[in-house]
Amino acid sequence: MSKKNILKIVIAIVLVSSLFLAGQTLWKRTIGAQDYGVSSSNPIATKVGMNVLENGGNAVDAAIAISYTLNVVEPYGSGIGGGGGMLISPPDKKATFLDYREEAPQKIDGEREGNSGVPGFVAGMAYAHDKYGSLNMNELLNPAIHYAKEGFKINEPLSFAIQEHEKKLDNREAFYPDGDPLKQGDVLKQPELAETLEKIRDEGASAFYKGSIAEDIEEEGHISTNDLQDYEVKERDPVVGKYGESTVISAPPPFSGTTLIQMLMMMDDANLSSIKSDSLFTHYMGQITKAAYKDRIEKLADPEFENQYAQDWTSSQYVNLLNQQLNSTNAGEQYEVDKEHESTTHFVVMDKEGTVVSTTNTLSDFFGSGDYTNGFFLNNQLQNFGDGVNRIESGKRPRTFMAPTVVKTEEGTIGIGSPGGDRIPQMVAQVLYYHMREGKSWSDAVKHKRFAFDSITLEEEDSLTKKESAALKSYGYKLGKSDNPMHFGSVQVLQKDEDGHIIGEADARRGGNWAKK
Repeated sequence: MSKKNILKIVIAIVLVSSLFLAGQTLWKRTIGAQDYGVSSSNPIATKVGMNVLENGGNAVDAAIAISYTLNVVEPYGSGIGGGGGMLISPPDKKATFLDYREEAPQKIDGEREGNSGVPGFVAGMAYAHDKYGSLNMNELLNPAIHYAKEGFKINEPLSFAIQEHEKKLDNREAFYPDGDPLKQGDVLKQPELAETLEKIRDEGASAFYKGSIAEDIEEEGHISTNDLQDYEVKERDPVVGKYGESTVISAPPPFSGTTLIQMLMMMDDANLSSIKSDSLFTHYMGQITKAAYKDRIEKLADPEFENQYAQDWTSSQYVNLLNQQLNSTNAGEQYEVDKEHESTTHFVVMDKEGTVVSTTNTLSDFFGSGDYTNGFFLNNQLQNFGDGVNRIESGKRPRTFMAPTVVKTEEGTIGIGSPGGDRIPQMVAQVLYYHMREGKSWSDAVKHKRFAFDSITLEEEDSLTKKESAALKSYGYKLGKSDNPMHFGSVQVLQKDEDGHIIGEADARRGGNWAKK
């Protein structure tokens, strides 16, 4: 073989090897270097979640750390005296839902005594950690303990909540030193809460459900130590539906993922994107809300007490029946709507492996019942029971509008949700519509002005024009306006594309913040 041919062979081998190695490097970069991110209602909570992910924790680890931290920095919205729900959606496995909602105490027998349900938060975090977490629980609780002990600067939403709910807080020393409410920029320290969190860290969930903390909860009213010891987290299959070609995975009864999916499907059936008139678009949304909310109030309840057929209720055939209830020309008669308090918190986490966690936690009302023990507030969830299938019974969980959600699209996976009480499905549906049907960026979709229906009363975030007002009145709506930005929820959202890159938004209405790496 000539020297020239040998040289050609050597050059060819070098080129092939270089291309192979470059391909390997590119493959590793594309497959392995996925973004991770957090979107929450508080910058401190977002930072804590990002630190957990950066230090090797998965999305569930981060969700636990964020949940405990939000108890500290948003004590009005969620915490260990309350409950919530966590939707976990791995990239290559079936999604699952953890229901750690509060439940009615055993001694209640058809009549409401007090306001507080048996808290499920601590049990929920322990269950999530034991089954789906990877880091030591100490690492997940320490940030919350740090901010409770050392303090943090109060932001505008917390300052507003403290000043607005002075009577409920009953001049608590932590929030009213020297009798004056803490204001934005002041430092809030909660040493009693720090001690309670340290007990939970060192002794596990049993520190909350047994022993001195449980006894102190019992002293606050009608929740017994037996109620606390008997509490169990329920792991349930999520409810699944279609929004065009996308798959919507959301919270099952007694949560309201069913209602959200029904609304999205009806919005597509009505071809809302073809409607050019703002007032007519709003009227159609009023009709869709009415049909979905009336269906919810008749059927949705705790599945341990009432048979629930959520997958039937999100089928195209069932939604077609709901479509037939739409009155295209008039708002119709006043109808019953569950009232649910707007003080809740929602966040979304995505980890490097592609797992999405969408979580909504709550005390129900701002600062829950106002009952305060061991540094935390007890919920007032018993007010969310009603009549019919949602009547109060021992051990039953009241239905809720909360709907932590994941959407699988051709462009990637979305995690989304919001606080806002009875307006939650409306707020989430509007933001998804603006992004997925009108093509707005997540930033523009979240910032877009919102409206909400309370039966036939329409509440607008921004003032309507005279023409819009006249048109909506002609449809039979009563018009109202709220200047409180918290009234219209706080939608947190992240989306990861097929290449592992994240985009997202956090709602400024409650001081939201998001980050990715």
